Formats: sequence, structure tokens, C-alpha cells
Amino acid sequence: MDDNLWLWILIGVVVLAVIVALVMVSRRKGREREAQRQRENRAHAADLRAHAEEQDIAAKQREADAATADAEAKRARVEADKLEREARQRSEAAATLRDQVDQEYADADDLDPVEKSGGAVRSDLASGGASADRGGSGRSDQDATTADDADGHGRHEARPGGDADGRA
Repeated sequence: MDDNLWLWILIGVVVLAVIVALVMVSRRKGREREAQRQRENRAHAADLRAHAEEQDIAAKQREADAATADAEAKRARVEADKLEREARQRSEAAATLRDQVDQEYADADDLDPVEKSGGAVRSDLASGGASADRGGSGRSDQDATTADDADGHGRHEARPGGDADGRA
């Protein structure tokens, strides 16, 4: 039995050595697989970082473009505000001038109600009468004198020796 026991011990040791060898080979292959996976992960991470860097540059470019567009829009708003203010001032000046012109026509019509001036051609001009300017009364400087009233507008006064409307 001694021989048998030694044989079984020897078989057990060989089996144990084979098992240990298999475990070691398995571990080494596992480490190699893990190392390969880490290399692949590193390569993939490097690709991701490169792509992210490209995207970061593109994002920064878009942000710069957006900031430029925003600045241009602000500049355009300022220019539009300036032009709007200028247009409003010109419109107010035109309205003031229009009021003055209308007041002069009204003053002329008050002085000579027979010949309304509102921009129409006067009947005495159409029939070959004396020439006059657009808002004039048809009288020459010899026919009437001008006096300034309180608001600075000229007022025609009939000279002595003329008819009811100041004509000689």
C-alpha cells in the first residue's frame, strides 16, 4: 500500500501542479485581456478627447460669432434710435414750419378775405391781372405799407386815398 499511496500522492501533486498552472495561465490571459481593454479604452478616450477639442473650438467660434452678431445688433439699434430721433426732430421742424405757413396764409386771408390764398391760382392772375406771390394780396409795395404785429407777421394797412381794400 505504500506504493499505492505514493502513487496517489504523486498523482495529486501533478493534478495540483496542473491546476496551479491553469490558474496562472488564466490569470495571465486575464491580465492580457485587461491590458488590451485598457489600451482600447485609452485609444477611444484619446479619440473622444480629440473630438471634444474640435467641438470646443467650434463652440468657441460660434460663441464669438454670436457675440459679434449681438454687438452688431446693438450698434444697429443705436443707429436706428439715432435715425428715429433725427426723423422725429425733422418731422417736428416740418410741422412747425407747416404751422407757420398755415398761419401766414390765415393772416393773408384775414387781411384780404376776397382772395383766399390756400394754394389755388388766383382769378386775377388767371385773367391777366397783377402778379403776386403765392400768399400775397396782389398789391404792390406802393399800394400798402407793412407793419409788424405782436407775433412778428406783417400786416398790410391801406394808404390814404385808396379804396376799401387798400387799392389806389
